Amino acid sequence: MISKFPLIFALALASLALAQEAHRYLHISTNPSYADAYVNSTRKNFAANPDVSLPGYIEVPAGEGNVLVTIFKPGYRDTTINVTVSDKDTSYLIVSLSPSYDDVYLERQQKALSHRTRRNIGFRLAIASAAPLVASGIAALVTEYNIGKANDKKDLIEKSVIREGDEYARNLERYGEYRDDAESAKKVTVGTFIAGVALLGFGLILSF
Repeated sequence: MISKFPLIFALALASLALAQEAHRYLHISTNPSYADAYVNSTRKNFAANPDVSLPGYIEVPAGEGNVLVTIFKPGYRDTTINVTVSDKDTSYLIVSLSPSYDDVYLERQQKALSHRTRRNIGFRLAIASAAPLVASGIAALVTEYNIGKANDKKDLIEKSVIREGDEYARNLERYGEYRDDAESAKKVTVGTFIAGVALLGFGLILSF
């Protein structure tokens, strides 16, 4: 019987080699520090969130030797570079940014940042809308449950031949409780649904 160990060992080595090849990185830092990087993009509108915050690492896909990076920092000229990465695990690069004194250009940068902030707030509001919408769904189920229970008690009351005594009084009491609970749950359903829709709608408007 032929041993499978050499084959398994060879496959493991090949997998390890592929993994090492697939995990090459480009580390970019800037002077001055802290900037936004957009990978494989020549963006002119920076309202979208950056792919990487610099200084930081950019993963280089296996088989690719070049990485196109656009660097954005308020107060400085946007810089687009095409970087040729080495065959080693990590390449390092320091980019010196040029300050801008163009008021129109600087104003456009600030508008992009404001737009980005609005979009991020809108995205968070849209996510936050899930909580009241889920609560509305739960409250709707509670409403249906209490309505069903109230109807059951109502049927018992209407079908009762003897309309007095402790059992009849308990059914009346429970009917009133279920009806009141259903009404309260209905108000919660409507209120949370309106709140959720408002958050979602406002979030979607801001996210554009």
